[in-house]
Amino acid sequence: MKRRNFLQLLAATGLTAQMPVWAPRAEAAAPQNFLVVVNASGGWDPTSICDPKGLNAAYTDRSDRFGGSTNSVDLDANKAFGPIRWSAIPEGVSNDESVRQRINDQFDQFFNTYGNRMTVINGINTGTNNHDTGNRFVWSGQDEMGYPSLAACFAAATAPTLPLAYISNGGYDFTDSLVARARASSASFVTEVADPNRYYDDIGFLYRSANRSADLHDDVRQAQAARIARQLNNEALPQRRAQLERLLAIRSETSNLGQLNVQLEGITANVLRDDNWNAGRANSLKGQAEVVVASMAAGLTASANLSIGGFDTHGNHDANAYPQLGDMLEGVHFLMAALEYAGIANRTTVVLGSDFGRTPYYNSGNGKDHWPVTSMIVLHPGSTGGRVFGASSSAFLAQSLNTSTGVADASGQQMTPAHVNRALRDLLGMGSASLVGEYPLPENPFRIFT
Repeated sequence: MKRRNFLQLLAATGLTAQMPVWAPRAEAAAPQNFLVVVNASGGWDPTSICDPKGLNAAYTDRSDRFGGSTNSVDLDANKAFGPIRWSAIPEGVSNDESVRQRINDQFDQFFNTYGNRMTVINGINTGTNNHDTGNRFVWSGQDEMGYPSLAACFAAATAPTLPLAYISNGGYDFTDSLVARARASSASFVTEVADPNRYYDDIGFLYRSANRSADLHDDVRQAQAARIARQLNNEALPQRRAQLERLLAIRSETSNLGQLNVQLEGITANVLRDDNWNAGRANSLKGQAEVVVASMAAGLTASANLSIGGFDTHGNHDANAYPQLGDMLEGVHFLMAALEYAGIANRTTVVLGSDFGRTPYYNSGNGKDHWPVTSMIVLHPGSTGGRVFGASSSAFLAQSLNTSTGVADASGQQMTPAHVNRALRDLLGMGSASLVGEYPLPENPFRIFT
């Protein structure tokens, strides 16, 4: 019986309250490799970023404004992305030329900077236009409930006992209790957790007596340790004792939470948000990236979800989607700059994706509705050149693909998120991990990364 089915059976009989949240494992060393997934929440439009269609007569009866996207991610002879991203910025984006130029620069800088380590995967058929199903399918490879996310699997397979093994800022982050899920979205939150007695300019150290004559932090820490020791002495269940011992270890002086704060201060001081690339843009995504990279560099975290919303563009698609796509790319660039500063960019894989795609035509409100075909983008340090694998039809429909080259082939197969997740598992070295055997995906014929 599979573990998840066993737990479901226990739940039906009312016994799960007696089960520990996790089983004890040996202490894990700091991860050698890392994974960050970036979720474009709401359903992005691949034809506006990495699967361009241009004018298409097939939809002229649906809208006289069909244009899809004119940005290009074609490969040149040297396997690098070409220097021109747009032949024109859609006029619906903005009447402000400076806004149009900013978006143009964001696309240009991103694809030209990271093209040589990028794999664009086009023509993925999610088979759904439901947000929950699409989000689950894209990030786990299974459209039914019960599979942990790719990032959760990675953390569980590589370093499950780290204090912040898997950090999530939203998106699909189900863990199936394989690993703890941590929320750490802001620098201020992490600072307080890492150093509860941090010095504040206006009040000095937090734990002090009323007249500030004595620092009470040591007394607080000793009281916490004594409380856990009492709980250990009174706890007969071995699993509960193991959990309490883990909590004591995390709070001890040997924990790396303090190092997280050191790393965070270095990143915020040296990788400036407004210098990468525009002042005041993508601040939420950049803030998420600061915390995640600092925690990875401190040896506390193996994987993370970053999330940016605003892609469910049922109205005024051009004016909403293009600026948000540009900011997403800017946020990922900031992530890469932080990874470089921390010295772990050459060990980190970054995956961009979304719930599904959007229609290749506009609705009556100049928006685009849900569409099952989507794309994903993977930045992998082992890549030697940009690559586009897979393709949708000129009408932005899923089609059969050659499993080796990714080009359209009537004798091939359609590619689904299950195939992509299977390929990502193998790319990340998870294919042989025993725990992923509990969450099988179909044998993958698609040679996406080879």
